[in-house]
Amino acid sequence: MINLSQIGARFNYAKIGRFLARLVLGGLFVFAGTSKIYDPGTFATELERYQLFPWTVGVAAANYLPWLEFLTGFCLFLKRYERGALLLMTLLLSVFTFALASALVRGLSIDCGCFGHTFMSTGTIVPILRNLVLLLFAGILWTKYR
Repeated sequence: MINLSQIGARFNYAKIGRFLARLVLGGLFVFAGTSKIYDPGTFATELERYQLFPWTVGVAAANYLPWLEFLTGFCLFLKRYERGALLLMTLLLSVFTFALASALVRGLSIDCGCFGHTFMSTGTIVPILRNLVLLLFAGILWTKYR
C-alpha cells in the first residue's frame, strides 16, 4: 500500500535538496566572479600559469570570465533563466575541471585562481574535488528537468 505522507516527504526533501544545491552553486559562482572582477590583471597571471593559451587570450578571459561567473550565478536564482544558467554553469565547471586536471597531469604547481586571492592557495587537487562535488550539485538540479 502506498503511504501518501511518505511521497510528500520525499518530494519536500527533493525540493529542499534542489534549493540547497542552487544556493551553493549560485552563491559560489557569484562569490567567485565578484572576487576576481576588481583585479583582472592578477587573474590573467593565474590563467597564464595553466599554459593552455596565449597571453592575449588569458587577458580577454580575465576581463570577461569573472562577469560571466557572476551573472551565471545570479541567473541561477531567477526562475526564467535557471535552465540556461545551469547549462552554462555545468559547461564552465567541466572546463575548469579539465584545465585543473591538465595542469595536474603536466606537473604544474599552480593555484587554481578560482576565488582570486580571497583564500589561501589550495593547489590543484582540492579544487578538482570541489568541482566534482559542484558538478554533482548541478546534476541534482538537472533532475528537475528530466
